[in-house]
Amino acid sequence: MMLQVKDNIQYHDERFLMFVMDQVANEYEREGKDVVRMTLGKSELPVREEITESMADALRDFSKSALVFPGGLPELKEELSKHYEERYNLQISPNNFVISVGTSTLFRNLFHVLLKEGDEVLLPFPYYSLYHFCALLVGATIKYYNIDTNNMGLDIDSFKRNFSDRTKVVVINSPGNPLGNILTREELYKVDEIVGGRAVVINDEIYANICFDEPGESVMQLENTKSTFITTNAFSKGYRMYSRRVGYCIVPDELVTPLTVIQHHTLLTLDPVVQFGAIEALRHQEDVKELEDMFRVHRDYTMEMFEEVPLVEALYSKGGFYIVLECAAYMKAKGIETSLELAERLMEATYVATVPGSDFGLPTTLRLSFSSKKYKAGIDRLVSFFQA
Repeated sequence: MMLQVKDNIQYHDERFLMFVMDQVANEYEREGKDVVRMTLGKSELPVREEITESMADALRDFSKSALVFPGGLPELKEELSKHYEERYNLQISPNNFVISVGTSTLFRNLFHVLLKEGDEVLLPFPYYSLYHFCALLVGATIKYYNIDTNNMGLDIDSFKRNFSDRTKVVVINSPGNPLGNILTREELYKVDEIVGGRAVVINDEIYANICFDEPGESVMQLENTKSTFITTNAFSKGYRMYSRRVGYCIVPDELVTPLTVIQHHTLLTLDPVVQFGAIEALRHQEDVKELEDMFRVHRDYTMEMFEEVPLVEALYSKGGFYIVLECAAYMKAKGIETSLELAERLMEATYVATVPGSDFGLPTTLRLSFSSKKYKAGIDRLVSFFQA
């Protein structure tokens, strides 16, 4: 489907099917159905009370709630700088943090600053749709490097093959969405060696604090690199602040002003109330550990339950909020043409809401979010459906 907006501008129908299925789930719930949502990467556990109280306090205090800083509260930047020193032993100036409403706007703005029409951007495949859509908005040429779904490793050959002198931005995501793959330090150094300073590497580490088997490696910890690395992260995942929308990026000095100026004109200011909540969140790393432990149990349960399911394979997730089901054999046997059709059938039969893999370039898969409080019940329903 092509949507004609103006004579010289066209947008393809790029619906995010995750939200399509989440809306279906909402409609089923309003009808009284017992729905299990495995759609959004949004924890169903409530925000910690101290975080809520800090936001309530800021809302009641006009001296706090009326603060205007287009690039983010200085207080939050200071706390983030301290956090990276405590967690990674890294010295990062507060000035190098740019705060925004989640990371989605930051990706849009970074692509706008770093790319022009015709430039190439190299994305992981499968990809999170944000990267793909931001590249479309700026008119960049999209190329991909592969994540091997058998071992969840980086396909270095495909990276070399698709990186060129026209590549201006490379995106890495670890743990990855949707696969839950984790890049090793060796793989990160290989990426830097291939890029060799010829492109900017944007490191999306929004799931970096959810690693099931071993700690993930951050590009911020690499030494003597040749390339410019930018890191993006947010409070929506590990700290359960999904709807509060506080994200940030860590950028070199020369990008601080361009990114802040964009927010001068397009954002004006980020709500200081939620930023005071983010400051409080950084003081409660035990919340992140709680999610990590819970999601590891969900990962293990999924792998165990799908071992004996014919025609469907659960792909081993090493971290993050998600796990992927490979359903190609099942879809072929049942004459199902698209992952959206499969997700709709599952919803009708089991009231379990899943995300069609076509959102990520994987048309024969489903993505499940670990975040549901009824996760195991949802897996039981899916197993019964596929075994029937």
